[in-house]
Amino acid sequence: MSGNQPNTNENAVAATKPQKIKTSWLVKFIIGSLVGMFMFLVPIPTGEPFNIPLGFAIDILGGWLSLENFNIATLLAYLFITVSVVGTAVAYLFKPSFIMNNEKLKGVFLAHPIYVVCRIVAFVFVTMVYFDFGPEFIISGDVGGLMFHVLITGLVPIFLILAFFIPVLTDFGLMEFVGVLIKKAVRFLFTLPGRASIDLAASWFGSSAVSVIITRDQHEKGFYTGREAAAIATNFSFVSLPFSFVVARTLGIEDNFLPWYLIVCITCILLAMITPRIWPLSKLQNVYIEDKGKQIDEDDDQEGSRFKKAVYLASERAGKTKASDIVVGGLKCYLDVFMDLFPVIMAFGTLGLIIAEFTPLFQWISIPMQIFLDLLRVPGAADYAYTTLIGFADMFLPAILISNDAPNATRFVIGALSIVQIIYMAETGILILKSEMPLGMGRLVILFLLRTLLGLPIIVLLSRIAFWIMNVDWAGVPYVAYQYATYLPNLINSI
Repeated sequence: MSGNQPNTNENAVAATKPQKIKTSWLVKFIIGSLVGMFMFLVPIPTGEPFNIPLGFAIDILGGWLSLENFNIATLLAYLFITVSVVGTAVAYLFKPSFIMNNEKLKGVFLAHPIYVVCRIVAFVFVTMVYFDFGPEFIISGDVGGLMFHVLITGLVPIFLILAFFIPVLTDFGLMEFVGVLIKKAVRFLFTLPGRASIDLAASWFGSSAVSVIITRDQHEKGFYTGREAAAIATNFSFVSLPFSFVVARTLGIEDNFLPWYLIVCITCILLAMITPRIWPLSKLQNVYIEDKGKQIDEDDDQEGSRFKKAVYLASERAGKTKASDIVVGGLKCYLDVFMDLFPVIMAFGTLGLIIAEFTPLFQWISIPMQIFLDLLRVPGAADYAYTTLIGFADMFLPAILISNDAPNATRFVIGALSIVQIIYMAETGILILKSEMPLGMGRLVILFLLRTLLGLPIIVLLSRIAFWIMNVDWAGVPYVAYQYATYLPNLINSI
């Protein structure tokens, strides 16, 4: 079969032999990667527990956009969704050359019918909310108003900043550097090729949408088989650290963000080791797209220092990256997020909230989850079991719907689960369905439930350990240890 025939490709990471590194490339790699890591990963103490530099930038921009009597971010959100609908209508009805001759614009505006429907529905919802007319069950502050004024408006400054920093993190060689160093571990732990380690690292540092887009691109270019692409997209596309902090802040658990996020990461790693080895992922065909074939050959990766190869590949990637690439990458991200994702989030999120608020559907289907949560001794199982399933529509819904009066342990567990579940139709799900990965709606539902059932016990166990550690009076440990140390010899002598 042609899908299994290896072809030579100069971009194949493993087949590249390290050569002499140009100093200018090395400097770009070091500086670019340090800037990216600083913006995304360095915690800075503030009046709150901590924030990251990217969070500071987002907060500043959010403040600039929020005037005393007028929120510019709200207007921008409405304009973005309006432009997505108008652009789609123009593309379908008139097919202008400036859209049809531009692959990116064509891909965005000549959208899949599912996207077209989402954009129309989202436009109707936001128009009613923005101009305050229509049925109360749609425009109320608990449904459409919540989705638009809180979630969508809140995402505007995040992505306005984030779009131009994702390329800084991913395009200056850090992914190549990390990827080469950990590729053997990736193959052993996750049954994936070494090349995947680059995308896995990018997925963890970037956003879930960017992760799926990267994986889809690698699959369609012949770097991943269908099974490999499906395993990566459904295991490593969880939301970025900054957006996770937004979820934690919404849940009111930001004081414990670091242990909470650590639990999310550990759970995701364990699930990524398990799910590719079991049905349904294990039964997917391990073949490449037929007209592309295999574009990577790792068999030649036997010579030289892995560290030197990592530095060379990272420096080479940085050397080829230009300032214009950052700008273009940011603008493309704007199109993907503002034209594609905002309408989908608004449509699916509002419909999900309508169902959750005004019908017993989620209460009915979550009865087994209530029993499961009771067995795990999660407080408030009867009241919050439905939040373990509503995340399939949109990842942010559990954080929005769970009450501030809910026990802290419950908010801790449900918040972590909402990120660990990964598959939510408003973002990753719809992108996967649009791709050539062998994952239909049925398999996505099964994988969502599988991640929920396997992930919950892990999260609960790790959460209890974390709460125990956080509640220990560590200042008194040396004194207690001293008392035991002095008491033990007396006890032995008495015996």
